[in-house]
Amino acid sequence: MTDCRTELERRYPLANGRVITIVVRDTIVPEDPYLVLARAKALSVRTSEAFNAPRTTRSIKDFLIKTNVSI
Repeated sequence: MTDCRTELERRYPLANGRVITIVVRDTIVPEDPYLVLARAKALSVRTSEAFNAPRTTRSIKDFLIKTNVSI
């Protein structure tokens, strides 16, 4: 997604027709927790399932805010 890191994505089809996608990244960036929540919410709307994604803890948010940002 961003040019500052390396990502590896794998898709695994399940017997029931669903596909699980696993993305491995070599570093974390500040928008990661929010992208995960947005994707989880979109999936819950699309599949009419309950939205059970865990909220990002304050300690993780503080850590991400303190990362160096270069423009």
